Amino acid sequence: MRDKEFGTARKREIFSRRFLGSLVALLVLVLIQACAPRRASRSSFPSPRISPPPRAPGSRTKPVVQGRKIKEQDLKENRSVPPQARVRDRRALSTLGRERLPPLPGDSLIAKITPRTSPRRAVSLRFTEEGKRLLEAGEYARALGRLEKTIAVDSTNGYGYYYLAQTHYHMGRYRESLNFLDVAESLFTGETYWLAKVFALKGESFRALGIFRRAGSSYSQALRLNPGNQLASEGLSRMRGRTQPSLR
Repeated sequence: MRDKEFGTARKREIFSRRFLGSLVALLVLVLIQACAPRRASRSSFPSPRISPPPRAPGSRTKPVVQGRKIKEQDLKENRSVPPQARVRDRRALSTLGRERLPPLPGDSLIAKITPRTSPRRAVSLRFTEEGKRLLEAGEYARALGRLEKTIAVDSTNGYGYYYLAQTHYHMGRYRESLNFLDVAESLFTGETYWLAKVFALKGESFRALGIFRRAGSSYSQALRLNPGNQLASEGLSRMRGRTQPSLR
């Protein structure tokens, strides 16, 4: 019995010594690792500075464009512009682009289209110019159709009424010509050059109808407004050379 108790105590002693020895060895290993010098990490070393390449003499460096700030600023500006203003700007630009057409001979109506011209008036003036060209080419029927579109688009376009009157005159419709001239006269208030053309054509229409007194009066009115109106000057000369008494 005593031998068995002695053996058990002996085993416990041996186990305690081994445990203490392992614990001591572990502490020694920890102390060694704590005292050992640490390896410098890559981040502890300063990064080498790369010097820029030498510039050529006289060259200038381009400023860095801050694209993000510019885009944000543009967005703010676009948001601040109301939609109505954007529509007006597009119309103005499109009208400005059409204004750059080459100049046309004679009294070109295209030159009267400016950035302030309304789209309706601009279209009407273009129809008038096309009708005037057809009229000068002797294509009276086509000119009449185009000029009727002119006043349908813009009923305040005095040029359309004038060239409609001229078309009817060349087609022998003198009464219709006078009717359109009356409308053109009311729309050309203050425009002496075009009023003189209206009265000169009135003189021609009255003369063709045999109403010579009113023809002479119209010619004289045209020359008072524009002494250089050739049609009125020639018409009045013909009237003065007539020996036939006037009908009115």
